[in-house]
Amino acid sequence: MHPLQEQLPTTANQYLEQLTAKGRKSSTVRRYAYDIADFYSFIDVTNHPAYTKETLEHFMKHLIQERHYKHKTYTRVYRVLHSYFNHLMHQNVLSDNPIEHVILPDEEDEPLTEDDLFTKKEIDQLLRSTESIEGLNDDQKQSRPLLAPRNLIMLRLILFYGLRLQELHGLNIDHLLSSKTLFVTPVDGEVNPRKITLQQKDQTLLESYLDVIPKAVKPVHGNEHPLFVAFDFKRQTYRWSYEEDKPKRLTIVAIQKMIREELRRAGIPLGRSAQHMRHTFIVNALRSGRSTKDIQTQLGLHSELVLLRYETIADSMKKAHHL
Repeated sequence: MHPLQEQLPTTANQYLEQLTAKGRKSSTVRRYAYDIADFYSFIDVTNHPAYTKETLEHFMKHLIQERHYKHKTYTRVYRVLHSYFNHLMHQNVLSDNPIEHVILPDEEDEPLTEDDLFTKKEIDQLLRSTESIEGLNDDQKQSRPLLAPRNLIMLRLILFYGLRLQELHGLNIDHLLSSKTLFVTPVDGEVNPRKITLQQKDQTLLESYLDVIPKAVKPVHGNEHPLFVAFDFKRQTYRWSYEEDKPKRLTIVAIQKMIREELRRAGIPLGRSAQHMRHTFIVNALRSGRSTKDIQTQLGLHSELVLLRYETIADSMKKAHHL
């Protein structure tokens, strides 16, 4: 028996013996033994319960942040544990495979830099510009009082609540549960549904936006009407979809176009997007002292591990600030 196997539970040694019986190379079995022993050592040192999603997230986070494992390496460990836990299920030790609930960071997730974030000055500049009529032609000045509340609340929902474009697009008026509670129900399954509580300023903005929509095209509760409605610049009013017999939902492409135009008007450098706004929200939340668990809940994330690269840049900025 390999020395590592002497440190392992009986169930783990049985699993490794099965691998050997199936013809796995001895080097492969040794690597599996090392990864499984490493997991149990982590459990022993941290005193975490062994087979929970939270423990496995902490273990994977430890490998990525403390040991600086690359994507290929921590994915290998994930696969080893996944296979081992399947064995424990067959042995009736586990009722399900806990690591299946852990979502690893994508390989293509590049490290964030401060260039990927909005500064406070840029955010203030963007919000002021959105309300302003400076630089607009006569037609644009006429529509600005109608558009500004809508555009402003959408920008703030990204910047200060971390909503994604898909979530803004999918919001219905029925998701506004009260003047201060918004129920976000993503249709793409990328994140979990959740409720968010609006600040007083944003409650007022949302009410102002809905108030300026003409009654004939205003979203009505109980009819799956969209919360954010498309605008007809030629007619200077919000639009109705005769095909669907309800206000015309603002598309994701139209939201992206709106954001680009507002950024251009504000003089923000080219290349910024809603994604950079969301990056900024997450990093600012971490820098303010909020926990990853709290942010995970607010954003509906399936795993805290998604926040690792945000923690890296937030820690870096904190250190630079204290130099």
